[in-house]
Amino acid sequence: MDTHTNNILQQNPREAARVALKVFLNIMDAWGVNLYQRQALLGSPKQYEYELWQQGNVESINRDVVVRISFIIGIYKGLGLIFNDRSRADEWVNKPNKEFNDQSALEFMLGGDIERLKQVREFVDGPFNFIH
Repeated sequence: MDTHTNNILQQNPREAARVALKVFLNIMDAWGVNLYQRQALLGSPKQYEYELWQQGNVESINRDVVVRISFIIGIYKGLGLIFNDRSRADEWVNKPNKEFNDQSALEFMLGGDIERLKQVREFVDGPFNFIH
């Protein structure tokens, strides 16, 4: 996580968590991700905790959840840069991909731990690595 993100989290952690979760939920809607998949992508929080988050009642979220959301936002943003059409970008997550053993990126991410989210993020960012 970069310094700017850490500063925001420290200044107003409740608001930062609320906004991050709202963005996450909007991305999940765009990708057509179901409730159980959403929870898995967040690291399987307790049901009551997730329900509170959905309602915008966020006291705080742990670093693992923040990093997971960061990867998801990065994937979403990267796909928007790759595809000219947002609907094509959103569909990509659900299409089989040779890079992920002919699974969709979503299936691949759901089949493992946080490292899988990182791998998808790095794959999506691949075309832009020359910029760094």
